[in-house]
Amino acid sequence: MQVSILGAGGVAYSYAAFLASRGHEPTVWSPSGKRACELRSGMKLTASNALDGSFAVGVATSEAQATEADVLILAVPAYGYRAVLDRILPILRDGQTLIISAHLSFAALYLSRRLSERGIDCPIVVWNTTASTGRQTGPANVSVSLLRAKVEMAVIPDTAGAKALALCQELFGDRFALVSDMIGVDLGNLNPAVHYGIAMFNLTRMELAEDWPQQAHITPAVARFLEDLDRERLALANAFGVQARSIHQAYAVPGKIEIAPLAEMMRNIVATRKGVNGPKSLDTRYVTEDVPYGLLTTIRLAEMTGVEVPLHRAGVTVFSSLYGRDFTAENTILPEIAPAFASVDKLRAALRNGWSAV
Repeated sequence: MQVSILGAGGVAYSYAAFLASRGHEPTVWSPSGKRACELRSGMKLTASNALDGSFAVGVATSEAQATEADVLILAVPAYGYRAVLDRILPILRDGQTLIISAHLSFAALYLSRRLSERGIDCPIVVWNTTASTGRQTGPANVSVSLLRAKVEMAVIPDTAGAKALALCQELFGDRFALVSDMIGVDLGNLNPAVHYGIAMFNLTRMELAEDWPQQAHITPAVARFLEDLDRERLALANAFGVQARSIHQAYAVPGKIEIAPLAEMMRNIVATRKGVNGPKSLDTRYVTEDVPYGLLTTIRLAEMTGVEVPLHRAGVTVFSSLYGRDFTAENTILPEIAPAFASVDKLRAALRNGWSAV
């Protein structure tokens, strides 16, 4: 199957390799035009670690080429969502399926709103995390650190759920679980909370460009902080009546890493698998993406239900001070979909049926 990947970073490269290994025909598109030059010249994409091999990958050089496929996967940080979507929206066509990988800030509603303005009907699939993780180790090389065993997904409209599930399984294998409520999918994305803790308490390492394995630096004190953050998130999920995996469930690997206090789980992870290095710059999506698009969205949901999330609020305030910028003003998605947050019922209706419900 032909699949266009909107993005050309580490995750996008891991998707391209993953799809090609399963016999599909992936094409990557660098919105900036600065990446994938070597692939465009004919070099194969070489993957290592959890996935090994060299694969032929197509490269799109324009919005038109990037939207030729019937399936499009948005694989850019959340701060790039709107810019990329605005470029492709004028040329999308009925029936294309759009997948938002590691969905944040209910960007699917923004896409649904813009599609409805054009009178275009496209299923919108969202995942609570990435199907694989990867870091570019060279211009045509990607280290795939993980092929996830489980990814939760939801679809607008929800009536397209079964067909979308079959499509995702055809592309990436039997690793998807269809969830009826997209609120549960978004609250199931643990990146904002985990990255908050990792970045906050290792900020000087980032600023000084040190090499540091991030799991090893989730010390018992940081682990306690992450567990407290998790309790806020799970209380919010409970207020909405949705299921969301705990941070312990997210890190557990049956038979290898069993559920236990998070500090103990981290010790076992460090002892049994190769670690991933943390960011080496303050310019990291752990903050610039996850604070305005993750923490702020959680706070907005908390305001709707009256759930107190003081640690999430503190993160936005403290990171704004550390970075000398107002992260509360940097989310370009939430203001565009504000009418959907008039009530819990309206938000749920929009996430089931699309923007027409708003």
